Amino acid sequence: MAFSSAVSGTAFLLGRALFALVIGYLALGNLLDLESSVGYAKSKGAPLASITVPVGSFGLVAGALAVLAGIYPALGAIAVVGFLAPITVIMHDFWTMEGQDRQNEQIHFLKNVGLVGSALVFLALSTLSWPFAVGVGL
Repeated sequence: MAFSSAVSGTAFLLGRALFALVIGYLALGNLLDLESSVGYAKSKGAPLASITVPVGSFGLVAGALAVLAGIYPALGAIAVVGFLAPITVIMHDFWTMEGQDRQNEQIHFLKNVGLVGSALVFLALSTLSWPFAVGVGL
């Protein structure tokens, strides 16, 4: 069994909570300052930014909550990957920049790559029974 001890189950819960906290924080930041978020996305060439920013941000919140609670975590992980993977390349194109702008965008790019990687791990584990989870859709 993947989570055969209290320590592994607790660590997995803590990992899910930290993942959900980061994703939720980023998404809520977009939603609470939607005008600026949409404007920035438009300036970076994001397609249909006035639609994709709020819809994608709500999808990130739903995905984070799904992983945290263990309610259809595969769908939650797919929602996170489905939004972050393409938008990361569009929004954080550090390879086109120089100096401090390049460094800042590279940090955001790598942060998002790490979050996508985490979401893929949760997707891979979504067929197992999760400790401290509602357990719907597992």
